[in-house]
Amino acid sequence: MSQRTRTNRSSKPGVAAVNKPARFDRHVEHRRVRRAAHVELSMLAEPEDYALPLVAHSSMKADPAERPEVVVSQRRFRVWKTKAWKRRTSLRAQRAAAYRSLA
Repeated sequence: MSQRTRTNRSSKPGVAAVNKPARFDRHVEHRRVRRAAHVELSMLAEPEDYALPLVAHSSMKADPAERPEVVVSQRRFRVWKTKAWKRRTSLRAQRAAAYRSLA
């Protein structure tokens, strides 16, 4: 491992064991977050507040009327080795139209 990699890793808190909080501190912090979420949930008055919004991409069966409409965009397959000037089809079409108008 290079020296640069070691110094970069040592500066990141989640990666290096040097800056990582102790296991007990992480456990306490996680419990505090869970407790705060539990308190927030218990303070909700309306049952509708408990419902999470439906995810568009889920494996759950849903009524077709309730499903969000998905707009499918058709993209032409382009080979990644194609030169940049060949990929500008709209620009080439404009040039061809201009050439046709001159002739």
